[in-house]
Amino acid sequence: MDVRLIVVGSPSVDVLHFRGRSERSAGGAGLYTALAAQRAGADVTVVAPRPAPMPPELQAADAALEWTGPTIDPSALPHFEIEYMPDGETVYHKAVQGSEGDIRYEDVPDVPPGSLAYVVPLLDPEGQLGFARRLKDRGFRVGCGTYRGGIREHRHIVDQIIAVADFFFCNEREAELLFGSLADAAVGPGAALFITRGSRGARVVLGDYAIDVPPAEANELDPTGAGDTFCGTTLTRIGLGDHPVIAARWGAAAGADMISGVGPSRLLEPGISPSPTRDSRVRPDPEQIARIAPVIAGARETVAFDFTGPLFPDVGDPTTLDFFFTGTLQQFGYWSACGGHYHEPMIADLDGQALKGSDFLWAAYLRWSREAPEELRPVGHAGLDTATFDHRLRDDSGLNPLPAGALHPAHAIRYGRDMSALDWTPESILEMSHQSDRPMATFLALLDRVSGYKEDPWRKKSALLAAILQQRPEKFLRFGPDEDVPPIVDYHCQRSCLRLGLVEVADPELRARLAARAVIEADEEEAVRAACYEAVAEVHRLSGRTMGAVDWFFFQNRTRCPEMTEPDCAACPADSVCAHAKELFQPVFRTTAY
Repeated sequence: MDVRLIVVGSPSVDVLHFRGRSERSAGGAGLYTALAAQRAGADVTVVAPRPAPMPPELQAADAALEWTGPTIDPSALPHFEIEYMPDGETVYHKAVQGSEGDIRYEDVPDVPPGSLAYVVPLLDPEGQLGFARRLKDRGFRVGCGTYRGGIREHRHIVDQIIAVADFFFCNEREAELLFGSLADAAVGPGAALFITRGSRGARVVLGDYAIDVPPAEANELDPTGAGDTFCGTTLTRIGLGDHPVIAARWGAAAGADMISGVGPSRLLEPGISPSPTRDSRVRPDPEQIARIAPVIAGARETVAFDFTGPLFPDVGDPTTLDFFFTGTLQQFGYWSACGGHYHEPMIADLDGQALKGSDFLWAAYLRWSREAPEELRPVGHAGLDTATFDHRLRDDSGLNPLPAGALHPAHAIRYGRDMSALDWTPESILEMSHQSDRPMATFLALLDRVSGYKEDPWRKKSALLAAILQQRPEKFLRFGPDEDVPPIVDYHCQRSCLRLGLVEVADPELRARLAARAVIEADEEEAVRAACYEAVAEVHRLSGRTMGAVDWFFFQNRTRCPEMTEPDCAACPADSVCAHAKELFQPVFRTTAY
């Protein structure tokens, strides 16, 4: 996937004081952002006045970047003198705007709609706001940053910049100035806020939903440009199709690597951005994956299910899109715990039939689509209350049996409110997706802005919805050339991955807790799920089957390798190459992701 990024902001030549030494260096938020984005894989253009002759400090960056703007004398460049104190405080001894005010909107090149732009925190926030608005009007996805002086002196303008930006970047101290506290940091529906926190990692806030990103190991020499490197890398990874939280993990890794050199020197070295560190406690087993992928490829169960039948709307039913958009976001949490351990899966009666988990939910939503279809529209979901939701999800006893309780109606209402605030419907999301040359990737990126879907960095429900809409007979969602959904990793899939040996649990304590079906911690669940995600992606690649088909194999495997009874190994196509780690169990961890 090609990523086009326009960076509005002038490079500078700075004097840096750190660790008892002083250095002249290329600098400027625009330069660090642009170099980091290019290293991460973006095609970058810097829009700023260009000095002639080029100062020695900027020659390497000039050779690496496309730079468009009027010619200026080198003396007119912005320049800063920055000192980093032992307590972590940053002191600006000099900050000269220089030619920053000469940046011209007319120098922004013509690029396809949907391209990315980043407007650096200019010393004149009015100028930053003007650029952001004009770029947004042209169809760019716009990112902006800020700085403490701008917040203190021009708070009302910075607030307007936040309202315009699709992606807003700041550090923790700036966030506290803007929002009062880290806990209160929030942006409008559909927008993303990235807060860098130094050695504590970062926080990603999607609307008002926060997810913390762990820090990357760093050997700090010169901290200049760490936040800008995070910004450029994160924006590029979003452009490449990552969820904002996964993108931020790449940004954190790139920032940690960059500060091990002086100035932007690390960003000018050959190679691509460093990848986030993998948790070593759980890892894919390449040899076992290579053994099992051909078996899955040849299994008769490895076909893409079309999501028709008695649990689903008839082909052509006008409620179908709302049924799947609202029903899929509830596909999580069909189990209960007791005494700190897994207890049992959910089974409930509906119309005299005992239905497990997702089968119950589909049946209840089908009844809902017939009883009150208007409530499944975004505006209808926005106006729900818990009592109405529980009534619509009632079983034969008249009660809502979903074990995750209040999480379900809260998800429904937040989905409706986000969709309504964005003025989106399922139909408009599909229309926007099909206007792109990569409809599936665009579809996933749009769902990253909607409650019920955006909360999961691994996009299980988003990927499932994309597969459903592509596999239904109506073909609601068309994929572009070579597009396929990412792995759909739920707890059934994780149980199969663990027992088949597609992933290895190297940490004996975690392995023991999985075998004991004990409730585990968030970082442990993340370690298991990330490894399973990687393993399923490799099975998909090696098998040559669609992800929808691979997912259906794993979903069907739940009946052969169930939660509460002994696995029926003889019925499993992979029995001959299975690791038979039957004692292992999926992570017991309450999440709305699956």
